[in-house]
Amino acid sequence: MVRQLRWVGTASLAVGLTLGMGGCDRTKSGSPEKDEHPVVALVGEGRITRQQFEAKLAEQPSFVRARYSTPEKKKEFLDNLVRFELLVQEAKRQGLDSDPEVRAMLEKVMVQRLVKAHTESAAGATVSEDEARAYYDANVPEFVKPPRVRVSQLLLKAARGSPERAKALTQAVRLSTEIQRGESVPRAFDTAVRTHSQDTATQPQGGDLGFRTREELIAAGGEALADSAFALKAIGQLSAPIETEAGIHLLMLQGRQVGLDQRFDQVKARIIQRMESERRAKALDSLVQSLRDKTQVAVKDDVLAQINPETVAAPPSPTPAEPLIP
Repeated sequence: MVRQLRWVGTASLAVGLTLGMGGCDRTKSGSPEKDEHPVVALVGEGRITRQQFEAKLAEQPSFVRARYSTPEKKKEFLDNLVRFELLVQEAKRQGLDSDPEVRAMLEKVMVQRLVKAHTESAAGATVSEDEARAYYDANVPEFVKPPRVRVSQLLLKAARGSPERAKALTQAVRLSTEIQRGESVPRAFDTAVRTHSQDTATQPQGGDLGFRTREELIAAGGEALADSAFALKAIGQLSAPIETEAGIHLLMLQGRQVGLDQRFDQVKARIIQRMESERRAKALDSLVQSLRDKTQVAVKDDVLAQINPETVAAPPSPTPAEPLIP
C-alpha cells in the first residue's frame, strides 16, 4: 500500500494543481498553529492540517488504515502527502495550473461535482419503497412472464366429421414419415409446409407462429395444440399429428423462452436504482435547460460544416502513472 501511495497519475497531479488534492491550505500571513484545525506539517506556503490528514487516511480501506497506527507509519503516510504537495507547488511555479490540459481536467471535475450535487439534492430524487411498489404494480409484465415456445406448423384443413378429416390425418402421418426420413428434418419440414400447408397466413414463412404462451396457443387452436407444442423438448423436434377444430397439424419446435417470476422484494433495489437514475437524469436535463434559457448560445454552422471527423487528429495517448520517487 505504501508503494501505491507513492505513485500518482498525471491526471491526479494536474487536478491537484487547482483543486488542492494534495490536501494543503496555503497562507502567507497569520499563525497556522492558532487556526481551528491543528497543523500537522508546513510545506512552504502550504500546510497540512489534521483534518486534511485524517480525510486522506479515511480514503484508505480499514485494513490499510490499521497499518498506520504507529508513529513511524503515520509519518510515512504524512511524507506521501508532503511529497505530493511539493510537486503541486513546483508545478504551479512552472505555470502548469494555466496549462490547457490541466484546465480541461479541472472543468471535468467541476462539472462532475456540480452534477452530483445538483442531482442528489433535487426534490424527489430519493425513491421510496411505496413508489417502487407502485412502479412494480404498474409494470408487472416486465417482471412476471409466462414461458413461451416458438413453433412452426403445417396445417391440413378438415372440419371434424367431414369426409376430408380421415384423408387429412392419413396425409399428415405420411408427411411426418417423409419429413423424418430426410437428411435435414427442419429443411424437409420447411419444404413440406411451403408445399402442403393450407394456413395461408403462415405458409409463406414456413409455418412460423412466433413465440406464443400456452394461453395464446389455446386461443389459437385449443388445448391439444398447446399441450403438443409445450411437450416438444428439442429444437427441431417434430410432433405427432394433432387434431383440432381447424384440421390436422404438425408442429416443429423452433425456440423456447423460460418464464420469469420475480417478486417485488427480488427487484426492489433494482427498481429504486433505475427510478433514481431516471430522476437524476431529468434533474440534470432541467438544470441544463434552465441554463440555456438564461444564456445566449450561438452555433456557427459555417464553421461546424468545415469540421471533418475523419481527419481530426487523435489526442495523444494518456500519460501512464509516474512515480513521485525515482
